[in-house]
Parts: sequence; structure tokens; C-alpha cells
Amino acid sequence: MAYIFTDSQIPRYPLMNQAFTGLIMLLLAFLPYNAFSQEYSKRAVKSTTKAEEAIRLRQFEEAKSLLRKAIETDPTYWKAHLRMATIFSVYQEQDSALSYYNRLVEVAPEKVSEKLWVRIAGMNFKAGRYQQALSAIKHVKSPDSLLVNSISFAVNAIKFQEDIVLEQLPDALNAFQLQYFPVLTVDENTLLFTKRDSDRPYSDEDIVVSSRIGGQWIPPQSISPNINTEFNEGACSISADGRTLIFTACEGRKSYGSCDLYVSYKTGNYWSVPQNLGPGVNSRYWESQPALSADGRTLYFASNRPGGIGKRDIWTSRKVGDEWQEAQNLGKPVNTVYDETTPFIHANGRSLIFSSEGHVGMGGFDLLLSQKQSGIWSTPVNLGFPVNTHHDEISMFLNASGSMAYFAKETISKQGVKRSLLVRYPLVDTLVADKSKYVTGKVMDAKTKAPIGADLRMINLMDSSDIYHVRSDSVNGKYFLVLTQGQTYGVFVKKKGYLFEDFRFETSEGQALTPDTLNILLSPIATGDQLTLENIYFGVDDYRLDPRSRAELLEIVAYLNENPAIEFEIQGHTDNQGGEAYNQTLSTKRAHSVYQFLSENGIDAKRMSYKGYGSTQPIAANTTPEGRSKNRRITFKVIFVPNH
Repeated sequence: MAYIFTDSQIPRYPLMNQAFTGLIMLLLAFLPYNAFSQEYSKRAVKSTTKAEEAIRLRQFEEAKSLLRKAIETDPTYWKAHLRMATIFSVYQEQDSALSYYNRLVEVAPEKVSEKLWVRIAGMNFKAGRYQQALSAIKHVKSPDSLLVNSISFAVNAIKFQEDIVLEQLPDALNAFQLQYFPVLTVDENTLLFTKRDSDRPYSDEDIVVSSRIGGQWIPPQSISPNINTEFNEGACSISADGRTLIFTACEGRKSYGSCDLYVSYKTGNYWSVPQNLGPGVNSRYWESQPALSADGRTLYFASNRPGGIGKRDIWTSRKVGDEWQEAQNLGKPVNTVYDETTPFIHANGRSLIFSSEGHVGMGGFDLLLSQKQSGIWSTPVNLGFPVNTHHDEISMFLNASGSMAYFAKETISKQGVKRSLLVRYPLVDTLVADKSKYVTGKVMDAKTKAPIGADLRMINLMDSSDIYHVRSDSVNGKYFLVLTQGQTYGVFVKKKGYLFEDFRFETSEGQALTPDTLNILLSPIATGDQLTLENIYFGVDDYRLDPRSRAELLEIVAYLNENPAIEFEIQGHTDNQGGEAYNQTLSTKRAHSVYQFLSENGIDAKRMSYKGYGSTQPIAANTTPEGRSKNRRITFKVIFVPNH
């Protein structure tokens, strides 16, 4: 896998002048050394001496010509190989330089200094010549541990190569000379990517979008005139529902300094005018390569701002209300003293793939995976060969089920024309442990069937910090919820002036993750309306609230604060197991527990009452475990609403 670098992706620092000067000094430092010996051809030594004089005068082409003559005359004359390698290093022609360094090692390893062994080992490693790198590093007494471990890792990795069958995406998508950074919505029916019409330095970057209709991708179009301009826009990320877009722009917009991140929201088919994410995220330094969580409320990105661990680090920010909070460095073990870039956060919110040159790898930038466990990021794991190679592997996008990886692959034709094409390949063993699926549908008025822009909050009942918050589209009512395998979720749907709805999703380990469709009907609040609170739990024969109930009850508190005129009754119900008096008492105590929680969290006692009904109002047959489970419930009933 190989990738193209552009300004909005990874900035390249102006190293050429520094390298040129430094290597000239290195090359000249060798010149006073007199390696003349009768064991070598006098003609070869003489040509090399003339080449050194040409080097002093910076006549490098003349020097190369003389050194070639020296090598032709005596291929064993080590000094000519060394001088030629250094000249090619000055010109940043690393392949040619390495070729001569390796010839030097073959003809006169005893002439190689320890510092030069380090250089030769590093260059071979970067070129993917792992065995040569391994041989070279053995001559170093105290080698860099990252280089040693990476060489060892790479040597072992290529022993267990797996074939990757790349599938090029349709020609309709690969319509430009360069296309890269693909991202998809959770249903995989909308694809966005960055395109350029040529590989010229000043070729314009734009974000384009394509939709899959009837199984066919339509030709990509500019995402919106509000987003694309005469300047560069690229390196974007989109929420699972396709309605929140964050992208990179480096000029032509209100900015805090270098490249900044901007957000646009989609309502119906309209993208809003982008807004700068503000000082919590952006700085006067470089921010780019955003990665949005599925609900569009947690952002990961790369930045070279001060306060990090390395040159470029992965940072994160959380959206609270309408404001992005102060970005936090993701810290170790993800970030290193080197560069970490291009984060991708999976739909499960726990699997982070990123590119790094600071972890053990195959050379250059490698893709790694870190899993979030109990709020802590695990030690990153290299994705291995052949996903990673000695080339720079920069970005990868995984679908929700973890079954398909998308990225851009660089190709160069015989004529030297560079292209970057969108490809994908199936993952037999998924990279993510926690696969995801989605539920979609529309939120509508129960009476008129008109679409409603409602708040949907989905909370992991096993981890109340795992909150997924989205809004349905106010134009078409559509929503998406992303569920992760092996979890139980409570979902709370609300809109001011409507009675809320709540329900529960359970996704078992090993369960087939197929999309579900669920339309949600909200009714305008009316006296007498009632619904079962689906995510209130008690122990067997117990009236004390299970901790899993807290999330839903807090949602009800917020709902009641937004609708302060509602008066209501909390009703407790049981099945028919046990005596009538016992069931009456238990249902009353359970209703009181809910009442007490609401009161302790600020709801005026004058607005509410509670009552137990025992087993007198079943909603299902008590002859089956399923029926009895439905009858054990807490019900919310509206007693009074003004103007009703």
C-alpha cells in the first residue's frame, strides 16, 4: 500500500536544503583521509582523488563521472563506492546511494565505521531490504532500540505473508487523476473522498460525493458550493448518518493560523456554510486529518501544536452542547516522540487506527490499531505485512461490520504518470473485536406522519459513559443509530411538545449484524397518554432501582425540565406470581423508588404522584416467561397538560 502526500494531509518539512548542506559537510569530512594503498589500482585511486577535488568545488556531475571510471577500473576500491554513495545522498537519490553503500559493505566491510553501519542499516530498512538491515545493525554496539525492534519485526512479518486481493472501486468513482481519503456513511451508500485533477503541486483539492443507487455508484460530484472553493478542501470525515462533515482547509477561510478544521451540517439535501471549529480545536499551528465518531460528537485529529509528545500527535475533542471542548492530547501509548497522523475511529467508538513512524513497524509510516478499554487506550498493535510495507501507509477506513477496508493506492505508469486510486479489500479476520451494525428509520408525528427533528440519545446500559447522541433530520425525519456487538442499549427519543418514547436494543456476541429499520412515532402530549419505561430495572422481589435504571431516569428528568407544565403519575405493575397483597405492596414500592429518584433530582413533587397496581392491569398473558416479563413494568402516565 502506498499513498500520496498533499498539504491537507501531511506537511512535508523543507529538509532538502538542510540535508544538502549536512551531507556536503559529511562528504567533505571524509576527504582528508588518505586511503592510498598498493593493493588497489593506481588508476582507480587517481580518479577518486580527482573526484574529491571536484567535490570540493561542488562539481558533482564531474565527480560522479570520475568515480564511475574508478569503479570500472577497480570494483574493489571501497573509497570510490563511499564517495558515490554520499553524492547520491546529497541529491536525495536514496536508492542509488543505498546501492553503493551496499557495494561498499560487500567489498570492504572492515572500512565501514559504526556510524556508517547505523546509516546503512537504516537505509536498508527504509527500502524494505530487511535482511541487509539486520546484517548491518549487528555491527552496532548500542543501536537505537526502535530500529532494532522494527528490523526484527519486519524480518518475521514477511515470513508469514498473506495475499491481499485488492478490488479497485468502479471507474465511475476513480474518475480523477488522484483520489484519496475515502470515508463512508454507516449504510455504505454514500462515499466521500478528496480529489485532485493532477499531481502538480498547485492542483486544487476538493471534496466529492457519490451515492450508491440500486447497487451502482453514480459519478461523484462536488459536495457543495458552500464547502468547495477555489482553495483546497480535503481530508474530511463524516458522521455515521452523513449529516455532520468536518474537513481541512488551509487558506481562504477564517483561520487561527495554519490549516484548520471546519464543520458543515446537512439538513435535507443542503449543506450549511462551514464554520471554524473554534479555539478549542484549532490553533495557530497545523490541524488536519479529522476522524469523527459515529454520532459526530467526538473528534480525533492530527496537530503539530505545542504541548504534545512528538512533532505531530493525535488529539481529541468532545462536543458538549454546541461547543467543542478544549482538545486533549491522546497521550501515550498512542503518541510518541515521532509523528502520529491520520486517525480513524471505528463506528464502535473503541477501535482507533492511525499512522505512525514512532512505533515498531515495517518502515516509514505504518498503520496501527489501539483499542479503548475502560477509558484507556491499549498499546498499539502494528497491522502487519502486507497491510504495512516499507512505504508510507497513511490511512484506512473500515466499515461498521469490520469486514471491508477502504484506502487509496498509488500507481505510477511506465510513462511516469502518477495516479491514486480508491480500492478496498475484504478482511477475513476483522481488525476490530467489537463489530457494529445500524438501525435506521424516520421520526414522525404519530397523527400527521410529518417528519420531526427529534433528539435521540442512546446509552450503553453497561457503561453509562458510552452515550450516542444524534438528531433526526428535520426535513425528512431520518436517523441512524450505531450499535456495537455484545451490548445493551437504552434509547430515549424526545421533542418538546411531544410525549417521549423509549426502547431497548440488545446485540449478542456472535449475533449476525444485519441492519434494522424502525420508524419512531411521537405523539403530541395529551392528558391520559401513557407509556412503559423500557429501561427501568429492579432485582427479583426487590423495589430498589438497579444502577442500569439511572441513565433513563436522568433522561426523564431532562425531558420534564423541558416540559415543565406536565403533571404525571408513576405507576408500578407486577405479574401474577405471588399473593395479591404482596404484589400490591411491591408495585407501590417500586413506583415510589422512581418517584423518589425524580424528586431527588429536582422534579417538583407537586407535579407527580405514584401508585402501585399490583397484577391487576396485565398487558400480556401471565402464562409464559415473556408475558410475565412484560407485565413487570413501570408506566409513565400524563395526568394533566395545559390546554388539554
